[in-house]
Amino acid sequence: MAVAEGRESWSRSVEYLLATAGYAVGLGNVWRFPYLCYRSGGGAFLIPFFIMLVLCGIPLLYMEMAVGQYTQQGPIGAIAKLCPFFKGAGIATVVISFLFTTYYNVIITWAFYYLFSSFTSKLPWSDCSNDWNSDDCFDGNNKTVTDPITNVTTVILRSNDSLSPTEDFYE
Repeated sequence: MAVAEGRESWSRSVEYLLATAGYAVGLGNVWRFPYLCYRSGGGAFLIPFFIMLVLCGIPLLYMEMAVGQYTQQGPIGAIAKLCPFFKGAGIATVVISFLFTTYYNVIITWAFYYLFSSFTSKLPWSDCSNDWNSDDCFDGNNKTVTDPITNVTTVILRSNDSLSPTEDFYE
């Protein structure tokens, strides 16, 4: 970005285009779009999708960018400058953006946690012998517990409430 007359501006149009495309195409689009396409009829879903993209999506995106460029303000100030009555819509936009950002940060954090947990020499979800395992963890073998005082061995069978080691790690 180059600085011109006290405010930042893009030095080339390509930079602006790539930045806006990066904001428009997020992680949710990458993993949910193929699923929604499959669930909503496969390739036939693409016809109404592209019609709505051309008729609503792109014009609304362009309008939002044009209003921001014209008013030289953020969402709250831009809408308040155009119509003070709709200032709440700008506030709602910021609140929704904050909630989505928080949601995606949590998802990415969990993905990184599971990814880095998989780099250990013994996977934490391979069996039920960890300190953090719950009593419901069951790794496929019948458990035997021997009481040292009465010398009675009890076989604990898997119940319907039991969890696999993977489920127990996830929970």
